[in-house]
Amino acid sequence: MERRSRKIRKTESPLKSRIDEFPTALLRSIFNRLNFNELVQARSVCCSWNLLGEELVSNIPWLMLPSKKQVEEGDGNYVDNNGYHGFWNMRENRLYSLKTAPKEFRECCCIGSSRGWLVFLQEKTVPFLFNPFKQVKIELPSVDRLLGLKKMVRNMDGEFELDYFNSEEESRRFWFKSCPKQRVRECFIQKAVITKKPENNNYGLILLCNNSEEIAYQASGSNHWTVLEASHPPYQDIICNGNYLYALSDNNSIEVWDLHIRGGRVEKKSDIVFRFPDRSLAKLNSLRDVCTMRFYLVESCGDLLFVVRFIGDYVDWDGTLLSEHDLLTEDCSHPKVCPYRTFLFHVYKMDFKELKWVEMDTLGDRALFVGGNQSVSVSTWCFLNCKKDCIYFSDDCWEKMEEDYLYGGHDMGIYNLNDGSLKPIYEFSSDKIQPPPCWIIPDPVMLES
Repeated sequence: MERRSRKIRKTESPLKSRIDEFPTALLRSIFNRLNFNELVQARSVCCSWNLLGEELVSNIPWLMLPSKKQVEEGDGNYVDNNGYHGFWNMRENRLYSLKTAPKEFRECCCIGSSRGWLVFLQEKTVPFLFNPFKQVKIELPSVDRLLGLKKMVRNMDGEFELDYFNSEEESRRFWFKSCPKQRVRECFIQKAVITKKPENNNYGLILLCNNSEEIAYQASGSNHWTVLEASHPPYQDIICNGNYLYALSDNNSIEVWDLHIRGGRVEKKSDIVFRFPDRSLAKLNSLRDVCTMRFYLVESCGDLLFVVRFIGDYVDWDGTLLSEHDLLTEDCSHPKVCPYRTFLFHVYKMDFKELKWVEMDTLGDRALFVGGNQSVSVSTWCFLNCKKDCIYFSDDCWEKMEEDYLYGGHDMGIYNLNDGSLKPIYEFSSDKIQPPPCWIIPDPVMLES
């Protein structure tokens, strides 16, 4: 009995409370020098260390990657590998591999990344939010009616078997009965954006879906999806800023909706078609036969940015843009393999008085992240090891990823807007990377406020 009382007194030692009261500024300075594994271990010491460690872990931009071994040893004939298997830490330039990938990574299709959360679509067309660092999962109402899918079941080969509500093929958007995960992203859901951090319990999810022709909204606590009144489909990008949703269409128009009208209604506020920037139009016209473009909307320090990404259809190892005809040579029995690659970005800022796009030569101390994630701008002062004036991009050419068994998902890198240089982020020896790498970016509003 006496031995037991001594044990109790030992656990109630004031040492723990002293550690818990360690000055926050000094502790933050120490924690900023720790690597990811050390941060995880430090979080177990006490409550205040756990909170600060969680904050710093979630403040790091991560690149979610498939297994390097499986990508490089694959022969290109597999339908899908076992999903995402690791995270590239931007602050440390280091890969953290998962010993056992979560079921969500292996069996479900990632359809978006927003505010530090991932959005997946699982069997029975049920989407869910997943925080990979807190291991928190939030299931959402089914999108079966929205996508027109009566059945979506994963088979032994890793493909999804599909059945449609509409039995008439002529009146359906899609006709295929089975597809790999990446085709789900290409055809059914192209982007997913969260309106606010889910921890607030007052958020919504917005989907760009059905070949980018429809935009759907679901508010937390609601059991149904609202298809918004869209005037200019298809759309290239969607972002949420404050209470407003912005949608950028192929014809360079921007539609704006207010998501927080009383009674749960969503109201369109504006619909403006802008003149396409002359510089980007001239560049496209000069390279129309050898490249395509993608557009992004980004909110940055109160400004609305328009980002134009130029992607060469076939790019040789030295960066030369080729046409399809150039791939066939007389002295070669097989066509040259030249994957599509990003080679240029233009960035513009909206002049709200003149209602026109103004070209930007610099991003200042900002960096942009674009791709399959929600397009964001971050301060390089808050995001350690991010380079200012740079655009970090991942592959979101869903329609091109399955064109060739030798490449797809590979188009990622860092573009310097100041000098036009391109650098790799993380390199595989293969250009066939499935599933494609995806950015996980913390909510910049939480870091910069």
